[in-house]
Amino acid sequence: MTKIVAIGVGSLVFGVELLRDVYQTPELRGSELWLVDLSPEVLRRMGGLAERLNEASGWDVTLRTTTERVEALPGADYVVTSIARDRDATWKKDHELALKHGFPSVLSENGGPGGLSHTLRSIPPMLAIAKDVERLAPQALLLNYTNPENRICLAIHRYTSVRSIGLCHGVAETVEFVAEMLDMPRDDVDLRGAGVNHFVWTTSLTERSSGRDLLPLLRERLGDNPPEKWRLCAMLYDRFGVFPTTGDNHVGEYIGWAAEFIGTEGYDFDAYAQDRVLANRNLDAWAAGTKSVASLLAKPSRESRLGHGCTQIMAALISGRSLRRPSFIIPNQGYVENLDRDSVVEVPGMIEDGSFRGIPVGRLSTPVAAMVRQEIAIQELAVEAAVTGSRDLALQALLIDPCVHSARAAGAFLDDVLAAHRAYLPAFWSS
Repeated sequence: MTKIVAIGVGSLVFGVELLRDVYQTPELRGSELWLVDLSPEVLRRMGGLAERLNEASGWDVTLRTTTERVEALPGADYVVTSIARDRDATWKKDHELALKHGFPSVLSENGGPGGLSHTLRSIPPMLAIAKDVERLAPQALLLNYTNPENRICLAIHRYTSVRSIGLCHGVAETVEFVAEMLDMPRDDVDLRGAGVNHFVWTTSLTERSSGRDLLPLLRERLGDNPPEKWRLCAMLYDRFGVFPTTGDNHVGEYIGWAAEFIGTEGYDFDAYAQDRVLANRNLDAWAAGTKSVASLLAKPSRESRLGHGCTQIMAALISGRSLRRPSFIIPNQGYVENLDRDSVVEVPGMIEDGSFRGIPVGRLSTPVAAMVRQEIAIQELAVEAAVTGSRDLALQALLIDPCVHSARAAGAFLDDVLAAHRAYLPAFWSS
């Protein structure tokens, strides 16, 4: 019996999408599924939804819920993580503090000064989970969705022996965008790219059915007036001859002058809050049995349709089938020839013969490799700072960041971050 442990199921996207995919994956019929969250209320609602899906699908999954992950982990085959601590409030504060100190931050999530703050908060709880996996379920594969993805995957790689894959839909969404721009079926667009999460650069773009190079056509279609959310990416394509994936707001986190193109408004928290109201209403109705779950079982989740659903990976590993995915976030191991072999990168991924690996993509161009290497160096410092509670290392990460223009402002920003998030940063206040 396959045992799956899902940690952090309170996300209204991740939790619901994971459950609908479990109950549509034949290889997971009769499996054991543990839902883990710190909130008993979340477990009540998600557990209720899982029970409705179990009944409707006839999947005969053994369902368990707990607030204690150590109860769930022993014997796990797969551990799926998607955690956040006070996500919206802390993210909003990070963006406000970055702007307060004059940094042109475009999103403040995974890169720039806000990305450092997010790293300091997120790595300690994720590393604690990974160390519990290492101790209680050393055979398990950890599949992570928690941001900042690249930095968390780096911490797991550096400080544990746990096998892990980071999963993100950014590259797959770029395939959707390209297919729309070129008026082609999404499945016929073969995009390969490399870099770090949310800073992945296209190494090849071909028509799957014919092998035709699609990059000249993409450049032509982008023209002089690219779509609003891809203007920075189009400009980078023009300047460097390499098309970046994931869209302007993500790519812009790693480029000091990105605000010239996309501004500093940041994430739309109000729109997300409105979406959450409807999502909560639907979840309550599904869990209570007053709304049919048939629509959830009618087709795979968006995550799976885009090609980064974790249950697809489980199914391929269980069955021994081969499966190619748009991207894995994993240790380099030579997949990108001119990046450090021990760095963590995002590259196309492959499941084959019951194991996983990246797909080699060759070399990045000189200017692109330089930008990616700089971000890798920042991430190394940020991860070590998060683990050790070193203010000096955190400040070093800021001082080499292209989004930071002032040493004094960097120090003041860091002081504000450590004070604002003190409850989440005990390593920095232990003495």
